[in-house]
Amino acid sequence: MDRTGKYTIVDACNDHRAITLREYPRNGTLYVVEYDDSDVEDELSSLDAGSVVELDLRRAGRRGNAWCAESARPIETA
Repeated sequence: MDRTGKYTIVDACNDHRAITLREYPRNGTLYVVEYDDSDVEDELSSLDAGSVVELDLRRAGRRGNAWCAESARPIETA
């Protein structure tokens, strides 16, 4: 299952390269634990908690709520 949507970063990239996200509008929590390439990882790891980003995600293997970020587009907020 793939998903595309807007997400708020709840916890910025940690030492294990994982990022915690909150999705709109359902407020579900997701965990990005893999990245398609280093550009996507660099983009996401440079963002702070509270940043909003549009992501294309796909399941990371069979792991529960773990996702792989295929692309990331930060959204400007006022």
